[in-house]
Amino acid sequence: MNNSNSALGITKQNKPKKSLIKIIKPYLFVAPILFFVIVFQYYPFLKTFVFSFFKVNVAGELTKFVGLENYIGLWKRPDFIKSLIVSLKFAAMFLPLSVISPLLLALIANRSKFLTKFYQTCYALPMAVSMSAACLIFKQFLHRRVGLFNYLLENMGTYDNMTPINWLGDSTWALPALVLISIWLGIGFDFMLLLAAVRNVPSELMEAASLEGAGYWRKVISVVLPSISPTLFFVICCNMISGLTMAGPVMILTDGGPLGSTSTLIYYIYTTGFRSTNYTLGSTASIVAFLITFVFLLLNFMYEKRGVNYD
Repeated sequence: MNNSNSALGITKQNKPKKSLIKIIKPYLFVAPILFFVIVFQYYPFLKTFVFSFFKVNVAGELTKFVGLENYIGLWKRPDFIKSLIVSLKFAAMFLPLSVISPLLLALIANRSKFLTKFYQTCYALPMAVSMSAACLIFKQFLHRRVGLFNYLLENMGTYDNMTPINWLGDSTWALPALVLISIWLGIGFDFMLLLAAVRNVPSELMEAASLEGAGYWRKVISVVLPSISPTLFFVICCNMISGLTMAGPVMILTDGGPLGSTSTLIYYIYTTGFRSTNYTLGSTASIVAFLITFVFLLLNFMYEKRGVNYD
């Protein structure tokens, strides 16, 4: 009996140690990346949030608490309103094209035909090109005089009665040109995600649709899209965030011009917060940009319950 009791005592003493190790173990794996997330994401965000309620000098020091005065003043600034409108315009053009384009490429690449592997590699190639390099390449393509785009349009007879388009120097065409570049930059990753989703569509569902006489596009709409809706929803969310927070191509190609037609909300934050050292305005605009993106993403998740099929 004593031996059995002692054995039970040892077991009871060992159980808490094992359970404690099991509890701590996942956090040990997360700890290294968690440190960088806290230091480089959560702490800067919290600091920016605090700055938005204060007057901040050029040295980054809090001088006066003003409450919501910064937010009220921000919405009265025409340059901020213009940058917000530019961001919404960009997102409205970018989001549908950035989802439809890789989806069509995934449907094309899913068919096993000659040179299919070559096409797949070409579609995924933008993933291997940095944003800076891609922007400089497109800058040459979109050049008014020696650019490839204008050369092709001229050979097609488009410029018979008009001058070549100044893609990055015309307020009408600069934003659509940035949309085109941004779509190309992100199409590789989205293509890979959607191709994997399309390939995982149950073959029995496709065969059943074929037996019922459904054509190719009917099968895509009725079978493929519902089956890949979780991946499609993820792509939509990511591209929505990318569209509302785009700034890199603007910094490299247009610098917000011409006449502020490409000055997006994030670029506005960059110019006010870093170039002009107006940390008060930059911090307030940053929080507003976060809230706008969060609201759009929240609306998207509200639709998820009805539009996404996880079966």
